[in-house]
Amino acid sequence: MALLAVRAVSAQGKMTLAIHQNTSAGAGYRGSLEGWAKAGIRFVELTNTLIDGFLKTDSLPAARRVLTDLGLTPVSGACGVGGLWEPNPNRAAALDNFKKRCEMFTALGLTRIYAPTTTTQQFTLDDYKAGAANMREVGEIAKQFGMTAMAEAVRASTFISTLPTLLRMTREAGHPNMAPLLDFYHFWSGNSKLEDLDLIRPREIGHVHFQDVPD
Repeated sequence: MALLAVRAVSAQGKMTLAIHQNTSAGAGYRGSLEGWAKAGIRFVELTNTLIDGFLKTDSLPAARRVLTDLGLTPVSGACGVGGLWEPNPNRAAALDNFKKRCEMFTALGLTRIYAPTTTTQQFTLDDYKAGAANMREVGEIAKQFGMTAMAEAVRASTFISTLPTLLRMTREAGHPNMAPLLDFYHFWSGNSKLEDLDLIRPREIGHVHFQDVPD
């Protein structure tokens, strides 16, 4: 029975490898997906910029058909909405845009959506308390669409730039539809430390970006 339990946990914890549309951004939405399908890729991460570019001349159902006809499964997508995590005067508009993006991504078959922590404002400790509440609010919106929202710590952010801060914030938010996104580039080139990886709890990370970059 113990062996069966271990196997069950192992199966549930299996990672899925996908390719990010930033990798082939120059080919556009359809071109990148068609090229990957020919190469045997089956799981993909979409970007809002390529989707929006496609929708200038075509429809959302057509964008979904490109995926299904090629046998591709979208696993995550960048929403392209700023101002979701930090306190700011434009947050109401950001939430409205996030809802619209959730609706769009749901139509494409996505279950995960994320936004980076890009900001250059100056913040106080009280702002971080507000930030946790903001994450709960975003998680609640994602829940309405059956999605998981994720925050990606960006190395140059003045609000959330390191793994410890990201983990602390998402834990304080405490929402089942809110998770941290770990990006190796921002982790390695920013102020995080290798030992910070020991802070991660099992199944806590919602998504991972890994990539190679120039030295």
